[in-house]
Amino acid sequence: MFRNPGFRLLLLAVCGLYFSVFARAVPAAGQAAEPPEKPEQQPVQDASRAWCQSTGSSGAWCQSTASSGHGMDMNVPSGVSDKCEPEFTYEEGPRGPSHWEGVCNTGHMQTPINITKAQMIPIPPLPPLEFSYRPADLDMVNDCNTYEIKARFPENHWLKVARKPYRLSEIDFHEPGENAVNGIRPPMSVLMVHLSPESTLLVIEVPVVEGKENPVIKTLWEHIPDSGKERAVKGVKINPTDLLPADHGFYRFPGSLTTPICNEGVQWYLMKNPIEMSKAQIDTYKKYYHDTARPLQPLNNRLLVESK
Repeated sequence: MFRNPGFRLLLLAVCGLYFSVFARAVPAAGQAAEPPEKPEQQPVQDASRAWCQSTGSSGAWCQSTASSGHGMDMNVPSGVSDKCEPEFTYEEGPRGPSHWEGVCNTGHMQTPINITKAQMIPIPPLPPLEFSYRPADLDMVNDCNTYEIKARFPENHWLKVARKPYRLSEIDFHEPGENAVNGIRPPMSVLMVHLSPESTLLVIEVPVVEGKENPVIKTLWEHIPDSGKERAVKGVKINPTDLLPADHGFYRFPGSLTTPICNEGVQWYLMKNPIEMSKAQIDTYKKYYHDTARPLQPLNNRLLVESK
């Protein structure tokens, strides 16, 4: 039918290619056809981080994932590290406070601050801090990269403010305390870091003064892990309630985190009354970390509220 030999060769080659492709596409007898390959699914948190990077969002969730490598679950990895290589220092120098990254030196609502005057508002209408902390198994981290000893907590909704629930994620310590009142910082402070379902950060600072031995601190100090390590102790429980003063009066103000990248949008509560630790307990902490309070930051006309 086709007299041109060249055309016949071309036709045979095309037919051979067609049957080769068809044979690979049709499964052999008794073999199920393979479904088409699905694109690889990204974990939710990884996808969220990718979204943050692509949009350049400055929201609290994005900033916290960028700085610490975790999102809604603030306890992963939360300071557990094979290497102690901090990227910042509290002493002035190339990595000191005046050179901290992020918005540490450009933001207008930075923490810590010096409180000299605040607007007095009764409770109510000022919403109270509604604590419902519970005992939890001891889980300690020695975060050598942020100069902090931390106690971590499981999923919970142990704090409510204006009916909004907050999770207590971790407790850490600073020496001296971060925020000042009338120019005076306490010898130490306890920072209770909370996160809402909407990823709003709320930090409660409890001032510490020298006094009698604190039984909760005694338990914590007995189980401090090595630098960069975690130590979970089953059967040993602590109750965060025992690190609160009996009077829950407070100062409230908008602020930031106090370590790089100092992201803002953090609600701060500074308790007006302190708790006590013995001198020996304060000295024990200083053997690990000391002088870990950031320099005081300008108020910049922010609203300061004091409960009464």
